[in-house]
Amino acid sequence: MNIISKDDNLAWGCYLVLGVLAFTIIPAMTWYVLLLNIPAYAAVPLSTIGAVAALYAFKKYLSWYVEDSESLSFRGKMRMMGIGWTVAAVNFLAIIVCLFLCGYYRIVTVEFDVASQLSWLSLFLLVGVVEEVVFRGILFRLITDKWNIAVGLTTSSLLFGLAHLGNPGATLWAALAIALASGCLFGMAYAYHQTIWVSIGMHWAWNYLEGGVFGCAVSGTPLDYRPLITPGISGSDILTGGAFGPEASIICVALGIVLSIVYTVLYIKKKEKLGTAPEMLSA
Repeated sequence: MNIISKDDNLAWGCYLVLGVLAFTIIPAMTWYVLLLNIPAYAAVPLSTIGAVAALYAFKKYLSWYVEDSESLSFRGKMRMMGIGWTVAAVNFLAIIVCLFLCGYYRIVTVEFDVASQLSWLSLFLLVGVVEEVVFRGILFRLITDKWNIAVGLTTSSLLFGLAHLGNPGATLWAALAIALASGCLFGMAYAYHQTIWVSIGMHWAWNYLEGGVFGCAVSGTPLDYRPLITPGISGSDILTGGAFGPEASIICVALGIVLSIVYTVLYIKKKEKLGTAPEMLSA
């Protein structure tokens, strides 16, 4: 039962806008501290606390919107996040393999630095949680509830892409690429699996693999942590993504669209089986 009616435009609009602002502005303080490249022993607990606090706040936020919303068990949440990690890993590995076979990506050095790896993981855990809460948990879900999944997916994906325009090396193409490759995929994964934990896993894994493992630029954002692989990347920007990173690569867009279509087909089949749209769960 809805506590805030989607037919009450003022209440619905205030709830959406205030939610987006709150989950964007408040975690920004934690992001700022993490970007100062603080030691891993401080970064890991700080980001973990920030992520847990954001998820708890999101659950409370949803409780004002949907009465008696369901919740997954801890084991279920970890399994859903594992699915997200698996999909993102396969997706990103396919991109790197394509770049490698084309001669655009080569391995220069390999160095495993524990502190740097923990810092990569901790930073992108918080990024994944907060961005998924804002763009999928709030924007996609509420807009879908008010209109339909096509409007919700299109709007949230475009806003997700446009939110990266302020990043170094960003272009309109890069923003559109993120909307098509990641925004649509994360949204349909959330809709099909009926929980935000899958899209959080996808987002977290994607950013970590992109920067922490394969040494690529993560949405153009420069970070001083040492990646596992220091690569040599050269070639056409439309294939490599240029300074913005693989997210602006046409290869990434093509694979993202294919995965989005797969999830869309699965969602439609699930909807036909249930006779109604699957209900998206809370955090």
